[in-house]
Amino acid sequence: MSLITATFKTRTAAEETLRDFEKLGVTSEQIGLIVSDETRGKTFNIEEGSKMDEGLATGATAGGVVGVVLGALSTATAMAIPGLNIVVAGSLVSALAGIGAGATAGGFVGALIGAGIPEHEAKLYEDQLMNGSILLAVEPKDDDQRDDIKNILEHQDAYNLAA
Repeated sequence: MSLITATFKTRTAAEETLRDFEKLGVTSEQIGLIVSDETRGKTFNIEEGSKMDEGLATGATAGGVVGVVLGALSTATAMAIPGLNIVVAGSLVSALAGIGAGATAGGFVGALIGAGIPEHEAKLYEDQLMNGSILLAVEPKDDDQRDDIKNILEHQDAYNLAA
């Protein structure tokens, strides 16, 4: 199955979508998240080397898939890509892990293409991420789940949906 991707302009919109995904049975292992380092600090109140914000730390406000995915932004499982000022959490970490330092030469677009995102979408996402958007990628387990995920994204505050 190929990735379904979309961007969100707010943390709230991304969280609402993740809650809807959880109701479908989408697991945190199916979800990847990319934000700029600046967005990670401003939108998620997470600074390099700090603990995650209290809501995510306790899981009291986020919980479930939301807590796992957004909480991963502040843990060792998140990966900052040197030279690109982005942070990757969730399923995209392994896809981008081999790119690492080589991504700086190919740039952000090259890193996304390496993760399986088509070039035209990668170029669009680069601009969106550098302007504070959150990139969410989901790998559906089957065609039915793919249709349900697309339907949620079409009815949420998602932008640049690609499936």
